[in-house]
Amino acid sequence: MTNASYEDMVIIPVVNIKENGKAVTIEAEMTGLSKEDISLDLQGDELTLKGEKSDCQVPKGYIAVYRERCPFKYSRTFILGDEVQREGITAKYENGILRVIIPKVEKEHPRKIEITD
Repeated sequence: MTNASYEDMVIIPVVNIKENGKAVTIEAEMTGLSKEDISLDLQGDELTLKGEKSDCQVPKGYIAVYRERCPFKYSRTFILGDEVQREGITAKYENGILRVIIPKVEKEHPRKIEITD
């Protein structure tokens, strides 16, 4: 068995993206992490989801011969359009799924303008 290193491997998390009239929701599968292992960074129009697991304990009396599950990094970047707000983005991590909710910009409704004398 060869001793391959996966420490520099970056996993692109699989996602589901859905929207309604009020928000866009990104659901990213980022299993094996705790909430503290995850970060969300917003820079300009780019929203980047990151996660890293590096503290992989090997039980006493054993040595790691081969690892694919740990350590690992998740990373995926999304470009945000003009239809969403940068402020008010929220995120929740539960059962290995990171759920990011991005509120939409409220659309202007047509209004009647009164003509005066």
